[in-house]
Amino acid sequence: MSKRIEYRKRDNFHVTAVRLDLDFDGFSYRKWNNEQTSVQGDWLLNNGGDIYTVAADYFHSNYQEISPGQFNKIGAVWAEEATEDGDIDTLEGKTSYETGDYLVFDRAVGGDAYAIKKCKFELMYEPVEMDEHLTARQTNYLKRLDGLVARYDNKATRSRFYFYLFQTVAVIAAASVPVFSSMPSPENFLIASLGGLSAAISGMLSLFQFQTNWIKFRSTCEDLKSHLAQFRAVAGMYKDRRKAFNLLVENCEQLISVERGQWAQNNSRQDENKENK
Repeated sequence: MSKRIEYRKRDNFHVTAVRLDLDFDGFSYRKWNNEQTSVQGDWLLNNGGDIYTVAADYFHSNYQEISPGQFNKIGAVWAEEATEDGDIDTLEGKTSYETGDYLVFDRAVGGDAYAIKKCKFELMYEPVEMDEHLTARQTNYLKRLDGLVARYDNKATRSRFYFYLFQTVAVIAAASVPVFSSMPSPENFLIASLGGLSAAISGMLSLFQFQTNWIKFRSTCEDLKSHLAQFRAVAGMYKDRRKAFNLLVENCEQLISVERGQWAQNNSRQDENKENK
């Protein structure tokens, strides 16, 4: 089986339920390819057209009335995708499931369970956001990452702006030199100034590495955003909730370390160039 992930019922999905508070010895019925049983006090549910019974104790612990006959599933459930066909024991009987169906539990380890088709489960349930179960220290780390993402985004945007600005001025200055040179009375000072401006800007572009920094900051920013998005969606390499936060820290710190290493390397090269001059 895959690892259990915590889910909760989507806000717009309710069930209609009535308690079987009748004087009877119980009954059995066939559902989910097996025989199910119900006793006095159980609840009969209509869950979007899917009719079945729920044991009284489980119902009282997991459902809340929002209007007469209408109930919300409260709290969270833990679910995992079945990797092979099989059967699972429930409070009402046995349920058969197929590969890809969800096995749903009322706790992270052990607990009562039932099976449900993949399409139905994903329609009715959504993963619980990772942030809701983080410690204060972990929450502060995520805030730090959000701040770094904003910082890298600003740096990338600023570097891109300066690269295009200086590159445009350099191209215009260089292209203007032959134009003014071809005039009947060219101004030597103006031509020399344009040539000098073009050379100066080319040197500045080489020195400050605006294009390199733009690409570097944008790449780091988007990589961090991708890891944060997968972590909060409990997706990709972060499906295992128990290891997700530690894995996030390792991956993000590695990205930040690589960016810092590139920064140090670029600064070293600039210092060497200054010394050689």
